[in-house]
Amino acid sequence: MSGVPENNEAICSGKNGKSYHGIEGSFVGSNDGNSIPSDPDTEENDEGSKNDMEEALGELAMFMCCVGLVPFKVVEDMFFLNLGYKLVEYDEQKTLRALADFVCSVDFPPQLVNHITFRKLANRLNPLFNLTYGMVRSECIKVYEERKWAIKEYLGNLDGQISLSVDVLGYENVRNFCCYDYVCLSAHFIDDNWKLRKWVLYFHCLWDPSVNCSEDCGIFKSLEDLEIADKISTLATSNDRCYAKMFEYVKTHVQEKKELQLSGQLFNVYCFGEIISQMVEDAFRKIRDLIDRVGELYSSKSLPLWYLTSSNLKQALELWSMGEFSSKDVTDSYDIPSPEEWKIVEGVCKIVDSIYEVSNALFQTQHLTANVYLYHLHELREILSQMSSESEGFIATVVQDMMKKYDKYWDDMFLLLAICAVLDPRFKMKYVEFICSKVKGGDGSSQVAAVLGAFNKLLDDYVIRFPEKENLISESFSSDSDSEEESPPRQENHTFGVLQAYQQFIQLDNQPTKKSDLEYYLEEPVLPWSQDLNALTWWRTAGAKYPILSRMARDLLAIPVSLATSFDAFYTKPRPVDERLVCLKPDLMNALICTRSWYGRFF
Repeated sequence: MSGVPENNEAICSGKNGKSYHGIEGSFVGSNDGNSIPSDPDTEENDEGSKNDMEEALGELAMFMCCVGLVPFKVVEDMFFLNLGYKLVEYDEQKTLRALADFVCSVDFPPQLVNHITFRKLANRLNPLFNLTYGMVRSECIKVYEERKWAIKEYLGNLDGQISLSVDVLGYENVRNFCCYDYVCLSAHFIDDNWKLRKWVLYFHCLWDPSVNCSEDCGIFKSLEDLEIADKISTLATSNDRCYAKMFEYVKTHVQEKKELQLSGQLFNVYCFGEIISQMVEDAFRKIRDLIDRVGELYSSKSLPLWYLTSSNLKQALELWSMGEFSSKDVTDSYDIPSPEEWKIVEGVCKIVDSIYEVSNALFQTQHLTANVYLYHLHELREILSQMSSESEGFIATVVQDMMKKYDKYWDDMFLLLAICAVLDPRFKMKYVEFICSKVKGGDGSSQVAAVLGAFNKLLDDYVIRFPEKENLISESFSSDSDSEEESPPRQENHTFGVLQAYQQFIQLDNQPTKKSDLEYYLEEPVLPWSQDLNALTWWRTAGAKYPILSRMARDLLAIPVSLATSFDAFYTKPRPVDERLVCLKPDLMNALICTRSWYGRFF
């Protein structure tokens, strides 16, 4: 029946007499979140069109239930609502671009375009909708290329440094007995509005035969594509030695483009969260046999998070203390740990719980920037030192091994973390002096001097780079009478020249002393401790007063000291990749992960 609409389709007429296909009386979302009627010239919808709208909403609800989407988020999204064009002729290309924009902006797997409930929904919104997954995939790649060009232009014009992070994520397919690692390159920087940004620049599987994996896993090529190699200041990587070669390769290539700060002493950033996980995992490894035996008595399925392992062990300890594992049936069937072994489990859990308190306080910080890590690192040292003095036997050995890892991390990261702490108005150099005296005792003064020397050298580099921002404030201690020019006393001609030279010498010596940003900053009292202080907001406000220091703060506070934060920081394995993205082709997977991290800045 050509030309006759189906039951779910109505034909509306506009002022120009053209026919428009869609659900009569349905609506699309405007950018301000309001809904607008599909035809302002039509009369009120009749009962039949209301039923059509209800059916369309029913299809929408069914689709969201099937694919597990959050209804409010999806319905509000402007890209999604653009699918239902009303009062305009159906334009397949515009609809395709709107759908690709939506897929590239929110967590929506592109495969769902072929999902039966999605196609029912699209047909209800507009029966002419006939887009396939292949079409959407190609359009998503186009969206990525266009947005990548805008990102390249923005980063090229960025008035600041960029810190990189290289994270490794994992995917494990238990049924097929295979696992894959994925490398994720991200750029960290503070934008012109003093907002901390993290943009994914590159994402691919390490073992993908279709991708040419070089020594640096393709990282430097992506930097060359974006033309930002000369803006790179630091590189945060895994602490695993197997990635050391990749780091050196990237560092060498960056050095060909620019001179690294402090001769590269700050370039390599080791992950704080990972060193914590390694310390805990080493402790658990020492009692692996006990953990396995306890797991036979009491176990619960959980994610590979080390604090959950400790939680399960503590619950088993509580059951043991209540006599739950003392019955004859249990003792005959299982290898029950002895009371001494239960004490070992309890001691390890006590250590892990103390580490968790410090880690959780850090990773739950509302404004987590590089300036707060030294404080929490020192707090962890105090806890381990106390545990070491209070423990004996096996538990003392566990703590001592943790301290070895801690000391190695301290030596590698102290200079960077101390410089960043100086940029915290609650700490400044006072906290560096305090912590060095606690850790190094009498030798702490040399470490303080090293930090101050490195900071001043950095400051000098910024003064050279930004001469227009140099703001040396002069203080005059001379009185009004000193400013009045006095002619030298009348003397004999043969001595007048000497006295005049002397007078000029005095005037030069009495010139007001010029101070740098740093000197004025350190002279002011430290701020009272406040857990909620936002260092970025503070430096944005203080930029007029300390222009050079604020430039340093903008670059240094963006450094990602931990690759993962919050919940993700407690994983004992590589954090998992979204399974819905793993099955995509490499170019589309890279495009979606990158564009979704860019969404909200330009698009």
